[in-house]
Amino acid sequence: MHLYKTVLSKEPFQPNPTAKNLRFANIPCFSDEATYVYSLKTKKILFAEGWMELLGYENEEISMDLLVEITTPDHKEFIREMNNQALAFILSKSEHLYDYSCTTECKKFSKQGEEVALLGSVKVHHSLKGKVVEVIGTYKRNPRTPHLGNKYFQASGPGIETLVEKMKLVAAREAIINGRERTILKMLAQGKSMKEIANVLYVSKSAIEKTVMPLYKRCNVRNLVELIAYSHKNGLI
Repeated sequence: MHLYKTVLSKEPFQPNPTAKNLRFANIPCFSDEATYVYSLKTKKILFAEGWMELLGYENEEISMDLLVEITTPDHKEFIREMNNQALAFILSKSEHLYDYSCTTECKKFSKQGEEVALLGSVKVHHSLKGKVVEVIGTYKRNPRTPHLGNKYFQASGPGIETLVEKMKLVAAREAIINGRERTILKMLAQGKSMKEIANVLYVSKSAIEKTVMPLYKRCNVRNLVELIAYSHKNGLI
């Protein structure tokens, strides 16, 4: 796969190096990008720039929870899983840390509620005694709209193939069912009836049935028992 390149202005911002962000004053910030630095120790964003121009958020509003929550439903589970898998992978490494990077396509809601297609890249920003302590992420507008099914993911670095293969499996799973379908399947696997699930989700029982029935054909199963077994076996729930 190749990276999709944008043809946008590259005029850099002129950030004001206050006492709070002086340590990050040398981070390049371009007019078509938004950047953050995240501490794995404090679990907080240490630096953010460009978010008003990209998504309408003040830099001070940016947090990892927000970046996940504003991801559109068709990409949220994939991005959440990608974050977890990538973090586990990089924390298991102690050498060549600055050689690692990953790029994904996604869509996020701006503060005004508009869907914005983005390319997000993450790499190591700072390490200490062979351990990653900070990562830096950059988002830019994507010249194309990410596909609802197959999720785009590219990574580089020594031994990164294991992470890529895991993400391919996650992408394949995401292509089979969406977030709402997975939520319903999880509740069915817990023994809840369709009526009980309907009450929890504030919809009709027939709406739950209409969501579940197409999964039989999609997963090539004959009944609910087989569907739940298939879901467990293939990591859908």
